[in-house]
Amino acid sequence: MKSTKPHGKQQWLINLSCLYLLFMFTNSYAVMNAFDKPVNHPPIPLLDEQGNHVLESNNPYSPKKSCAGSGCHDYEALTHAFHFQQGRDEASDTYGATRGLPHLVSPGYYGGYNCMGGDTPTVLAKKTNSNPLDFADYGSAHQVKNCMSCHVGGGWAERDRDGIRYDEKKIEDIALNDGDYYEREVDSVTGEQTLVLWDWKKSGVGEADCMFCHVDISNLKIPEDSGLTTLIPSPRTARSQFASKGFFRQAASGLMELVVDKDGKNLVTVARSMQGGEHAAHGGGAATMQPTLDEKGMPIFNWHADAFDENGRTTIPMLRFPANENCMDCHLTSNSRRGFYGFGDAAAATLTEAGQDAADGTLVDDYQDDVHKGKSYTDDNGQTRDIENCNSCHAKQYFKSPLANVDLDANHDFPKGNSDNDVRNDLDYAPNAKSCEACHINSKNAVVPSGHDTLLDAHRELWKASGDMAGYSKESLTKITKTHFDVVSCQACHINNKKSRGTPIQLMYRYRIAANGKSTMVPYNPRVRSYWQDKVSKRILAKYELLVVKEILEDAEGNPYGNIKNVITGESLGTLPVKLVAGHGGGAPSPTVLPPETYEQYVALKKAYDALLTQKGYKNPDTAEVLSESNEYIISHNTRPSPDSVQCEECHERKQSGAFSALISPKGILGEANSQVIRTIPDPRLVEEGLYKLDLSYMKLQANGDITENVSDVLFETKIDPFMSRLKNSSASEIIGEFKKFNTDSLLHALGPELGGLMAPDLPSTDTFVFQVNKGNFNLRNMAAAIDGNTVNNILFPTYRGALGLINGAEDAAQGILDARSYGKLRSNVYFFDIRDSSKKHVDSYNGVPMFIKVAYKGTKTNLSDINVIMANWALNSVYKALESDLLMIVPASDDEEGYVIFKTTEPGYFVIADK
Repeated sequence: MKSTKPHGKQQWLINLSCLYLLFMFTNSYAVMNAFDKPVNHPPIPLLDEQGNHVLESNNPYSPKKSCAGSGCHDYEALTHAFHFQQGRDEASDTYGATRGLPHLVSPGYYGGYNCMGGDTPTVLAKKTNSNPLDFADYGSAHQVKNCMSCHVGGGWAERDRDGIRYDEKKIEDIALNDGDYYEREVDSVTGEQTLVLWDWKKSGVGEADCMFCHVDISNLKIPEDSGLTTLIPSPRTARSQFASKGFFRQAASGLMELVVDKDGKNLVTVARSMQGGEHAAHGGGAATMQPTLDEKGMPIFNWHADAFDENGRTTIPMLRFPANENCMDCHLTSNSRRGFYGFGDAAAATLTEAGQDAADGTLVDDYQDDVHKGKSYTDDNGQTRDIENCNSCHAKQYFKSPLANVDLDANHDFPKGNSDNDVRNDLDYAPNAKSCEACHINSKNAVVPSGHDTLLDAHRELWKASGDMAGYSKESLTKITKTHFDVVSCQACHINNKKSRGTPIQLMYRYRIAANGKSTMVPYNPRVRSYWQDKVSKRILAKYELLVVKEILEDAEGNPYGNIKNVITGESLGTLPVKLVAGHGGGAPSPTVLPPETYEQYVALKKAYDALLTQKGYKNPDTAEVLSESNEYIISHNTRPSPDSVQCEECHERKQSGAFSALISPKGILGEANSQVIRTIPDPRLVEEGLYKLDLSYMKLQANGDITENVSDVLFETKIDPFMSRLKNSSASEIIGEFKKFNTDSLLHALGPELGGLMAPDLPSTDTFVFQVNKGNFNLRNMAAAIDGNTVNNILFPTYRGALGLINGAEDAAQGILDARSYGKLRSNVYFFDIRDSSKKHVDSYNGVPMFIKVAYKGTKTNLSDINVIMANWALNSVYKALESDLLMIVPASDDEEGYVIFKTTEPGYFVIADK
């Protein structure tokens, strides 16, 4: 028998591989999902913010100094990802104003719609507030206090809107009422509100907590000397005990208290003492173990020397990719919003009888299950993984070869689709998370469980076999199937029976732009919210303003009621109902004012808000409550087995012949019959008289005060504008995004010989930076910009942002300028292209390097000599015509689509296209 024992070079390679795998995995390598196993991170010292070892300083550790100070990880690059930023790097005081929501300053949870709050979500103050009365609910520090139990740190917990680390900002450089440095303080006795500087040097900043995502939650342990007995080991609760009290610097060490080293030893214990009791605030809450503070008012950390080696380093088991539990510790709200429960054990299919094989047993109808759980998938590179957690779809490197080098600076912008959170829209589908189409249609190893050549063939044959295609010609069957693939998302048919913590979710359907650029129907769950707005100034009231006109009083019998007061005169304008709400820590219940329940109460509340704005200097305010939808919560998970998918009769009626009608039935789930009541108001007069406004055209007022919406109307409206949140970035007049680096040769080849040849002389470098965002007004979606990636640009453009937009209503003014200079007839919108640096300041020039810009053109000229490209600087004091030699290409508009013009310029600013 021939020996199979490897020899020579073959044996050397095997030994080398084994050494590598031993280092990487500490355990023997399993072919599938070894990446999910915790591994011992190489020994590291834990350093504080000054770079001193925590065993010497007893200070909280600094993730930045510990993980990046050694030179291993590029902390700044990692924390640039959208999960850390959540809109901070896109924030501006005018962000919401250009999208109809002037109180919002960003698209993400930082300054956008936050994740809680119902009809009274708290509002982040703008960066610049000339009048303290217009300072919203809180500044950045309060946002950190409220949200850093979930937020991983970094981003807005670390840097202000100009990119400056909060605790490094000089006090003398802080502008009065700056929303990043001031906070609203309320006197507990008088109720008087004042703005005070937050002491960032005392609180510290919230650095990115790497352990939040990379700790093995199942291995967390409460130190025996902590005094804690009831705390559930959770990253959120461990961080919240410090962040919620304003100790941002300590939050990461709060989690580290539960972390153990490779030998199971805790690294640190927080000093605690019993506090509270029967005399505690809020009605006498129970006594609890709370962190003990030192003479400077700071929590005390006792670091364990025995968890560090003789070199002061500790070895901690960590996850390469976050586990399902890490993701769901924060995304738990998906339970109610999306009926999504993660990919933990609950997602596994359950059989009717224990011990049966799936092939023999019957699946239990469990709304938490996902048919993908436990299946395996082979990526295009040949790597196979079991689908056991979020990484299978949402991690870029989860399918990389285990023999590849560790990427110490892996990009942390997780693949995202087009969701109801508008943060970083330029990353939509770039790359996409693994979608239904990616795995079942487009991959080299496309999964078609039936064994057919394509998924389209499988659906066609299934529908034929079930009789669903009866009555249609054989030649039309493929076309009919393809039409469904083009118009209806996979999720719309294959996800149903969703529940919010056991309560059924009524699925609605709307259009959304898919990865292929087409609009397809997707299931969703609308988040309905209302706000009060002045119809004159467009000012939207913050939460504190909504509450300041309401007070709790008692009647003659001592019963509490809500009083609506005029803040100018002090007079009572009406009353509101109240309910008793339990106090914190089991304290006595206290009354809380409820929303108005009668027409008269709405009228009184409107008068109170008008008086409030009058007091603040607004002229003739006319407030109204506006009902809208802040987010359209997409349903993308918990796919059910094929037999449980939506059936044809749920969307289509049968004709007299027995065949299904091609038309959507008004009685089906995509028709008028799929209607839900989203709000009930006490009197229709509120809408008729303008005291209550319906913000979306598909909201309908019924005679009994019900406000409804149905899928037929939603589909009609979203086919025109497939927006996913109230910001309506699908039709916004401005799009923002980063420049992406492309290989120049590949880019020029893709552009074709004509255009590529024209651009090549100005793109001499290996790489080119390209700006393009498939969002915004229809005229903006196909526009783009490109600039050479030379030495200077390679430093600047990775941190720069592009902003491309159009100025609505400026056409007449632009035509007047064109007429005055005999430049021709306007044949485009009035556009601007702006480039902003890392602190969001305008860039005035491109350092002499030409920027190529592709702009939408409405004319029919075919020769560049027949048009003018007119540009102007930001001050509009310099208007000039581009040289004909700077015009590269023109494509005329047609009946089906608009044309475009490509030109180059060395300065940002405004521009239009005119026919001579």
